[in-house]
Amino acid sequence: MFLKKLEIDYSQGRHDFQSHRYLLDKLVSGYNLKHAISRRSFTSVAEHELPASVLDALLRCLYQALAQETHLFAGVVTHGVQGWADAAWLLDHTPRALKRSDRASDTEVVAKIIQGQEWARGKGITVLLGINWQFAIDAFVEPDIAYARALLDVGRVGHALLLEGQHHGLASRMTPAVHEETASQMLRLSEERDVLYAIRLVFPG
Repeated sequence: MFLKKLEIDYSQGRHDFQSHRYLLDKLVSGYNLKHAISRRSFTSVAEHELPASVLDALLRCLYQALAQETHLFAGVVTHGVQGWADAAWLLDHTPRALKRSDRASDTEVVAKIIQGQEWARGKGITVLLGINWQFAIDAFVEPDIAYARALLDVGRVGHALLLEGQHHGLASRMTPAVHEETASQMLRLSEERDVLYAIRLVFPG
């Protein structure tokens, strides 16, 4: 029903779909396509730290995506990134800023957010993507349509992050099975923000 409504809106010229250049750029800027579309997951994590330049690249990718997908938001959890504290951060794209949370964000908390899955352990970067209902309702009016669009757009942003991570030698795992209350507490989210998706990017062991 959601997708059918989106198709009708699109055919009538309402809420025109954007070009999503932040994803297109990843596919036309020198990536090996066969390598890019292959799934690089992981079962173990390397012990060495992640360079700060890798996190910088992922943050640039997020800022670029969220500048278009204004109804979404992102949180980032860093563990073992050079020059960065092990902490949770809420990303704002207007203006660009990272706000550090004072709540616990160790690997035990991340594991709880992704329903106890073991791949939360070790050094890496966890990205939490979600919907900002305040902006989503303004953009799409109907809550059902806003939620459906958020699911589609979160997947698109996640795909862009996956490709950016692969470009830097990272492997990733993704899940929509997030414990929203734990994620909300860690990031100190307001009531109009709900986490929908978790992505973890690491150097595989």
